[in-house]
Amino acid sequence: MAGYMDDDWLPPSGSEEEQDMGCLPCERPEEGDGEADVVLPDYGDVNFWTEVYTHQRGRELAPQEWLLSYQHFCAQGWRRFFDAAVRASGPGPRILDLGCGDADFMSEAYDDGYQDITGVDIVEEVLETMRQKNATQRPNMKYVLADACDLTSTLEAKDFDVVFDKSTLDALKCRGPEATGRMSSEVHRILQDDGVYLCVSLNPPEDAQSAIESTAHGERWEVEVLVCENENYEGRRDGPPKHLYMYVARKQQGKAECT
Repeated sequence: MAGYMDDDWLPPSGSEEEQDMGCLPCERPEEGDGEADVVLPDYGDVNFWTEVYTHQRGRELAPQEWLLSYQHFCAQGWRRFFDAAVRASGPGPRILDLGCGDADFMSEAYDDGYQDITGVDIVEEVLETMRQKNATQRPNMKYVLADACDLTSTLEAKDFDVVFDKSTLDALKCRGPEATGRMSSEVHRILQDDGVYLCVSLNPPEDAQSAIESTAHGERWEVEVLVCENENYEGRRDGPPKHLYMYVARKQQGKAECT
């Protein structure tokens, strides 16, 4: 059973909205309404994202700002996790934006005072776009080409206070549990022992929390769950879900014992 931190945001148990909210389009079941089937992308495929960021593909199924804006994040009181990292580590938290894309979220966080931010993505073209965009106004932002499932050649162990993930876990679920397990292990490796992994997701705990906890190398997490209303909700059954989840994961020391 998930441990919800902010119970006021818990979606009604058994509601139709709750039942439908747990999958990216690559996993969304067919409605069977007689309309022509929509060919949906594989969000776990690097070729898809390369086409998006080199303008070979439209943005209808890959919006610039996935899931929530920085303003909506702050409206939930979730900036407290950044602030807690400030108090824990001194001058400011080292934040990794995992799967940064071309979203404005971390640019706005930088303007809000969090200026030790590293964006990671698997597509060099989008990283170069962001370097050029932020070079003058946000000179301390860094961008690194890397695969979220294998960061060993680019990022050191225990190098970050916060790892922020806005639907990167959701995308990797399209590649299956081996990919999400490897990513979770890598996040665990690069976090400080008192660091926090913030994972914003469409997926409910039985999918996303279990994916975070099922690490590739036996690392252990303590995971709590937040829920918020989706600022992009349109009231349509075939549109964005009414609620989103944020998983707050902290490292447990040691590895799970074999039984």
